[in-house]
Amino acid sequence: MRSIPFLAAAFLTAALPLHARLGETEAQSQQRYGAPVPELVGPTDKPLLAGAKEAAYNFQGWRIRAAFVGGATARIEYVHLPENNAPKPIGETEIEAILDGEKGKFTWREDKPKTGNKDLNALKTMFDGRRWERNDHALASLKANLLLTLELHEVEAYEKKLAKPPKNGTPAPAGVPKF
Repeated sequence: MRSIPFLAAAFLTAALPLHARLGETEAQSQQRYGAPVPELVGPTDKPLLAGAKEAAYNFQGWRIRAAFVGGATARIEYVHLPENNAPKPIGETEIEAILDGEKGKFTWREDKPKTGNKDLNALKTMFDGRRWERNDHALASLKANLLLTLELHEVEAYEKKLAKPPKNGTPAPAGVPKF
């Protein structure tokens, strides 16, 4: 009899999604990954989304950074934690697992370059990275096979709203010349 609750708990734990979700709250992210680990964000890392609240998690060999706007995840970044001071590329099966976990009721479609030249397409992908779009217009991009970023369609509007320029008459921040 005691094994039934244990089996039910094990089944529910195995059924939990393994990745953060766009639109998920900070509490949901903490429930999934545990407490944020601020030292995972280095002093040279630029903000994931300027003006947004940000948290970084260490989960099963991954650094997962999430930017929260209005209490919900607007942008997520996945990176393997370095092994022996060397970055580890994100594999195709890992990309598929993350995109599958992030699809919800939607589907992802990869945006492939269409230059008309196969070699030029490959070169463009190498420099620009790979991109996907979900049918609700959320975006995903993979840079250098090391950094997978997902964002809501509204992120561009959030960035503009969060980074409003100073009103006329307000002095520019120190060190910024007036052009």
